[in-house]
Amino acid sequence: MRTTRIRTAAELGLLAAVGLVPLGHHLTSLSAMSDPVAIVSGALVPIACSALVVAATVPVARSPLSPTYTLRITGWSALGALTLAAVALLFVAYETSQGPPPEGLLVAIAGAASVGSVFGLAFGLTDARQQRTQDQLERSNAQLTVLNRVLRHNIRNAMTVVSGRVEMLRERADGGDENAAVVEENVDRLLSVSDHARHIGAVIGDDGADEGVEAVVDLVEVVDGVIERLRAEHPDAAFDAPAAEVCRVRAHPLTEVVVSEVIENAVVHNEGDARRVSVSVRRVGGGAALRVADDGPGIPDETVETIRRGYETSMRHTDGLGLWLVQWVVDRSDADLAFESTGAGQVVRLRFERVEGTEGVPEGDALAEADGDTEGDDPR
Repeated sequence: MRTTRIRTAAELGLLAAVGLVPLGHHLTSLSAMSDPVAIVSGALVPIACSALVVAATVPVARSPLSPTYTLRITGWSALGALTLAAVALLFVAYETSQGPPPEGLLVAIAGAASVGSVFGLAFGLTDARQQRTQDQLERSNAQLTVLNRVLRHNIRNAMTVVSGRVEMLRERADGGDENAAVVEENVDRLLSVSDHARHIGAVIGDDGADEGVEAVVDLVEVVDGVIERLRAEHPDAAFDAPAAEVCRVRAHPLTEVVVSEVIENAVVHNEGDARRVSVSVRRVGGGAALRVADDGPGIPDETVETIRRGYETSMRHTDGLGLWLVQWVVDRSDADLAFESTGAGQVVRLRFERVEGTEGVPEGDALAEADGDTEGDDPR
């Protein structure tokens, strides 16, 4: 603790010295000046600049920038002083080479150093604030990464145990099937949240958060695989698969998870007796649009508005992480996401950049192309 205080005092002392050294020279030179112009330009202005640097040590010491970024601010202030002093020295050297050396060489150089120290101080304060913000973001991201990993790990382990115990109780308990079903449903929901958190960590975490999207995904192959799995899991639901052969798009590697999320949502949130999901892939301009339509109740307007807004509040929030995962993967894919509620159900559109290798994909009609380009439907 004492070492920290001593270091902080030393760093603030260095910042004060950047202003005190030229300030002492200006005060000494002031007594020898008689010309009013020389007094103002060669003494009063530099004195004010040096005094400002010295006075800045007080607010810096009391700000959140001290003590971590004090030395950074001092360095920029000193660099500004040295830079302008060097420029003044070059100017004086040039004038000297052209004739007799001008009077007040040291005054001019010291004055330039004082002015430069103020510019350096201003830049240093801005740079220190930006660096502090960046450090806080990196620290918060690291903490969230730890929190995400621990929660996912603990939730999955605990829910796996609970799921096994529920199955044992269901076999032993008499008439407990209804309660066991409710518990099992909530266990599955928590496991789904854990999976979504894992995928979201892959999208927004440190591993490649700033990297460009390089994956090429066959949209038709992804959709066919998802529909085949959902047909086995939900035999009572009817699916209309896309009439296309190959449709390659540039997208995030987790696009398959997103497509699965959108199509599966259309099934599990539909409590009707005859559930039907229609999936189509169309070429729209230079892109490819995936359209998922169902005859269910649709996504609540509040949820769509929250996704469009980009953040949640205590009054407006979603019911899970699934749609956030969809939105963030779409953002990383430089794609578009649109929602539309119709009288027959819900329509979700995903539009990606198409690459070479598309075969047997029909063109979207004028209406579909207009929908894909409608800014009002874009939740971003």
